[in-house]
Amino acid sequence: MVLRPLVTSIGAALTVTALSASAAAADDDVQDQPSDHYSVVARGETLFQLYERALLPGPDGALVVSRRVAPINQYLSLRVQDIDAIGHKDSLDVELSAWGGVHLGELDNGDGVAREHRLDGDVQSANVRYHQGQTWLRLGRQAFAGGAARYARFDGLAVGSRLDVGLGAEAYGGLSVLPRWNQQIGYQQLGSAQDTLLRNPDALEDPNRTGYWLAGARLFYDKGPLSAGASFHEQHENSELAHRNVGADAHWQPSDKLAVGGNGIFDLDGSRLADARAWVDATPHYLVDLTGEFTHTVPAAFLSHQSVLSVFSTDSFDEVGGGFTLHAMPRLALEGNGFIELFSDGERGSRGDAEVRWSPDRPERTMIIVAYGRVIAPENGYHSLRTSLRRRIVRPLTATAEAYLYFYDESIRGIDTSSVYAGTLGYAVLPELSVLWGASVARSPYAKSDVQSLVRLSYLFGGRGGT
Repeated sequence: MVLRPLVTSIGAALTVTALSASAAAADDDVQDQPSDHYSVVARGETLFQLYERALLPGPDGALVVSRRVAPINQYLSLRVQDIDAIGHKDSLDVELSAWGGVHLGELDNGDGVAREHRLDGDVQSANVRYHQGQTWLRLGRQAFAGGAARYARFDGLAVGSRLDVGLGAEAYGGLSVLPRWNQQIGYQQLGSAQDTLLRNPDALEDPNRTGYWLAGARLFYDKGPLSAGASFHEQHENSELAHRNVGADAHWQPSDKLAVGGNGIFDLDGSRLADARAWVDATPHYLVDLTGEFTHTVPAAFLSHQSVLSVFSTDSFDEVGGGFTLHAMPRLALEGNGFIELFSDGERGSRGDAEVRWSPDRPERTMIIVAYGRVIAPENGYHSLRTSLRRRIVRPLTATAEAYLYFYDESIRGIDTSSVYAGTLGYAVLPELSVLWGASVARSPYAKSDVQSLVRLSYLFGGRGGT
């Protein structure tokens, strides 16, 4: 399917942060009661889009029918922290995030089959976290990141605790959160045995969530300059094994001038190293920062073992390289890095960039960035140029302007360049109230024009509320 943005992404966002304190009460006895100090952070963002799409030509040169679609999505999030509960002070946190949307326009491609539902939405997270000392428990829809899990979202329970000596453990388990797009109308379920010539996904039975579950745990030590951990993660899909991994990670920082770390994930079912990374950061001189890194990646190992695509994937590859930052002058910095990729089939690639950051005035009211990048890959490569300017015009008014240019070694769909131009204008109406307007224009081999705009209103206030 080809998407041609017409006027894409006109968004409006509202961020509200409330910090509560104790309220004065008329009754002297009420005034003497302990107050509940908690924080509330709420955020809302509305995204408007308008674009034109069409299916690529079908068999025997079938005609392409274009359709215009205008989806409107609303995102909401709420976080309340340090509520007094169960007789303990500042022991309860609540988190909630959700989205809803409506699709306007023509939802079919001339075949009478709708590609989206008119109304849609989902709950991204909804959980309650109880913590006392260095022990915590979280119940509800949540995410667990790091270690053998990499990133897992589920409906269930997670617990953790840490001793004063630095030893700790955490565990989690529950039903996997199934992405709504797995069941959207017209979606090809790649890797499924039922995806061939699939015309009506609604005819398929909804998945039984009891067959989609995950569980894992991590043991760790974290004290002083050393932190290290070992983890395990197992995940099932449709009652069959999807992942069974073990992981290890370590970080050592003997001083503020040296840090060394690494992590790795081993696929037990496939008997292979899925991912590994080792790095070192050093500051041999206060004007110089150095970094070195090595990574090993097997892309297929991140796919579910229940997908046929897990055996047809990009070859594994290794990447090694490093970078530096030179603070040449108080307001001038030079950065550079370079990496070499070694693929399992013997091919090679490389990437690197160089950047100059300069602030010509002492209060740093102006910041100028100029960067050049180069990528060489077996299939294609490109040169890139980036310029950025940030200026605080007067104390409440700031502006930014950026330009990105890409020049491909081999043309893509007959086009050998891409460009992105973006800018923002921010104004602090009050210390608590600010307005930001941004816009961008892009052109690429996949979009003749992509125009986006965003208006954001942010308000920070302190309120008084009682228990």
